[in-house]
Amino acid sequence: MPQLRLLLLFSAFFLPVLPGHVSAFQGLEAGMAPAYLEPQRFRQGMDSRHGEADELRLKIHSLAEELFMTIGDPDPESGVLADGLLVCTFVDLNNLYRASSFGRYVAEQLMNEFQRYSFPVLDMRKSQSVMVQEKRGEFGLSRDPNEIPSAHSAGAMLTGTYLVGEKDIMVNARILDNAHGTLLSSATVVFPRNSLGELLLKDAATAKKPSTGVMYMKKLEM
Repeated sequence: MPQLRLLLLFSAFFLPVLPGHVSAFQGLEAGMAPAYLEPQRFRQGMDSRHGEADELRLKIHSLAEELFMTIGDPDPESGVLADGLLVCTFVDLNNLYRASSFGRYVAEQLMNEFQRYSFPVLDMRKSQSVMVQEKRGEFGLSRDPNEIPSAHSAGAMLTGTYLVGEKDIMVNARILDNAHGTLLSSATVVFPRNSLGELLLKDAATAKKPSTGVMYMKKLEM
């Protein structure tokens, strides 16, 4: 009888506490810091920026999926992109020589997306040699015409434009046949003009066009 009474007392005092301990442990296991270790204002600011970055990445992923779905023959080995895909910076619709970090990032992420689909993607920024600098790193990409090959062999080009509205950024992407300029695929997506979008558009600049002489252009081998 005394043993039964002791068991009942243990159940009354300890069992209601156990679920709380389990929940707290699970929260810590999931990487959620207790509130007293992280100010509420700081946590909300960090989560907000993280959410905008994830939204941008997911929208570019959906853009790639739409491009993929509208390709006539999407076989990476024998289809219309089997001879290589070159991805270019997305530019301002109203000025095709004007670009920003937004347009460069969209192109950069689309390179990753199409490579994940097993398409042969070319990066023409690959330099012919690696520059190594102490305390700075190893550099294998360049936009200097003297440091990259003068020609690339690619059957298709992925490029696009963006138009900045009051609350949104409208993006149109297209894949073109390099030999004839034929439209092989196209897609559209709308990005919110949030704080991350504003930051990426902030450094927009126009490419310099010399008034005399020949402007350097990348040659594509068809």
